[in-house]
Amino acid sequence: MPVIKKVELTKEYEFMYEGFLLTTQRDLYLFLEEDKDFITAIKFTYKIYKFGYPNDEVLSSHPMWAYGLRSYGIYEVLNSPWIEEIKHSNRIHPHHSDTLFENDRHFIISYKDHTLDVICKKMEEIVLKKEDIAIILTQEINYIGKDC
Repeated sequence: MPVIKKVELTKEYEFMYEGFLLTTQRDLYLFLEEDKDFITAIKFTYKIYKFGYPNDEVLSSHPMWAYGLRSYGIYEVLNSPWIEEIKHSNRIHPHHSDTLFENDRHFIISYKDHTLDVICKKMEEIVLKKEDIAIILTQEINYIGKDC
């Protein structure tokens, strides 16, 4: 049975209006706050994510609502059925092992107009300089059209 746990960050954020998302091949950045030349973000080393529906008015339609998901916050889903679904789907792979999913974590960030669900290996709160974001973008742009 899933268990919803509210995640405490180093600072409280309202999670009312959306942060900005940047996705690379491996990482998802959720930018939370700007302070001069610095941006506070949550960085997920993700496997899959969903962003959009439901908004706060219909968040009770989210499958995790019955287990304690609420509006305007960041939550971790322990015993996630979504991770189990992905693990089950992967079993057709000839080299599948359930151990590949042992460190997967499921986070949900609920905002006013959107919800972000993320399955990841790692989640961390970070502070980036604005130049760091430009470097990330440049690196990703350089991958376009190249065999990596």
